[in-house]
Amino acid sequence: MSPSPDEATSKPDVATPDEPAAPPQIGAAAPAPEQSKQEPAPPKPDYRPEPDDREPLPKNVVLYTVFSLLCIGIGLWLVLAWSGYKEKYSQQTEGWHLGATKMLEITLIREDKKNLACASDKVFEGVHCGFHHDGTPWGTKPDDDPNVLQPFNTVKNELFLAAGLWQAPILLGELPKDRFTVVCNYKVTGVLKAVSLRWSPTGNFNPVDQSVAVGTVSGCVIPQ
Repeated sequence: MSPSPDEATSKPDVATPDEPAAPPQIGAAAPAPEQSKQEPAPPKPDYRPEPDDREPLPKNVVLYTVFSLLCIGIGLWLVLAWSGYKEKYSQQTEGWHLGATKMLEITLIREDKKNLACASDKVFEGVHCGFHHDGTPWGTKPDDDPNVLQPFNTVKNELFLAAGLWQAPILLGELPKDRFTVVCNYKVTGVLKAVSLRWSPTGNFNPVDQSVAVGTVSGCVIPQ
């Protein structure tokens, strides 16, 4: 007997068996794994030193610089040396020219009248050394003849030959026992290049290695 329509409608539906899952297709791409969302690490700082843009000087420039400095140094040395020589020369030769009269301060001891002598054959306006070039005497002495030359030194150590010193009135009396000075007017009458000097009565005549002024003295006084 067939069910009534009401029964058919009220009867619960019978569950149908689950359908089997579809097998995975061969060759299908696997699902891509989920990519990490981390941010990329910042780049590491570069600690390399910055390159020096200055180019090294060429070798020839360095050599030229050193050579220039050497030339400047030598030039300065020559200028300073010449300045010192010029100052010294001008001090020692100031007023020393032929025919000039120069005031000199002469350093003496009373024994110089007999100790000092020069040897030469030259004669300048009647004045000459007490000895010839070969050492033989002229026959006169400086204390007797006002024309006999003798070597003297100034207080500045300037060497010169002079005649007439011991005939000065100030030196005719008693002379000091110790070293003293005399100020005289010295007239330059010539220059001797080859002359020999003696500084003691028993000493030898020795040639000097410089030219020596020749002249006469007058108006001598002893500074007080």
